[in-house]
Amino acid sequence: LDLGMADPLGFELFDQCWVLFRDDQGTAACILDECAHRACPLSLGKVIQGRIQCPYHGWEYDRQGECVHMPSCQAISNPILTLPVMEQGGMIWVWPGTDEPGALPSLAPTLPDNFTLQAELVMDLEVEHGLMLENLLDLAHAPFTHTGTFAKGWPVPPFVRFANAATTPWTGHWDPYPIHMTFEPPCFVISTIGLRGKDCGRHLHQVHACLPRGQGRTRLLYRLALDFGHWLRWVPGTHCLWQHLANRVIQEDLRLVQGQQERLKGGANVWNQPVG
Repeated sequence: LDLGMADPLGFELFDQCWVLFRDDQGTAACILDECAHRACPLSLGKVIQGRIQCPYHGWEYDRQGECVHMPSCQAISNPILTLPVMEQGGMIWVWPGTDEPGALPSLAPTLPDNFTLQAELVMDLEVEHGLMLENLLDLAHAPFTHTGTFAKGWPVPPFVRFANAATTPWTGHWDPYPIHMTFEPPCFVISTIGLRGKDCGRHLHQVHACLPRGQGRTRLLYRLALDFGHWLRWVPGTHCLWQHLANRVIQEDLRLVQGQQERLKGGANVWNQPVG
């Protein structure tokens, strides 16, 4: 995540608004995105010498959520909520639990050998977190849903099987499609797709991280890497091309998953006919 020294970054998690910023040492901090004075979003303000400044009356907060500067009035103690925060694998992690967090496991996926990162995208989607994760894990839908993008022309086999790897039930191969996939709790779906077959020498590697913004809302962090055309990342406009293609793929999914979501609200049972 590209979090600079000057600008805060607001986000939602479980229907609560938070803001990230860096202190004067460059360490990431996370506090409630709400000034203790008049509840103005702090993410609309700016960072001054490692403190986030409210854009309404200039109150400034440090990484502990303490208001350390109150212009135009007598100072009072009025701290706001904070979340424990760590950085790992190019991502910023927060802990929204009530217990003390333990050591962060090695969760952030790393790029496979010989792959070059091409794009990092962020999308805010009006769809339930669980439905989005399930959609990303399910590739049997590809030749019906993604006929305008990556699965155009794919044959429809009589049977699609997820062949589990011996090491973990969360990893396997979508047989007969050239797709290797794994789910890494709490939020990662990782896939490697052979563009012309499993062992073709041209692969697209994807990491999807799904954040539960709130009921019916998901933030999707997306990374794309290739094991060919490494020079593409330096071509002007390439990032915009990947953004366009990723949006097209997601839109093919969203019209269906959002339809599911509406039926669920009406009491439908999406597990009415489970199949292997």
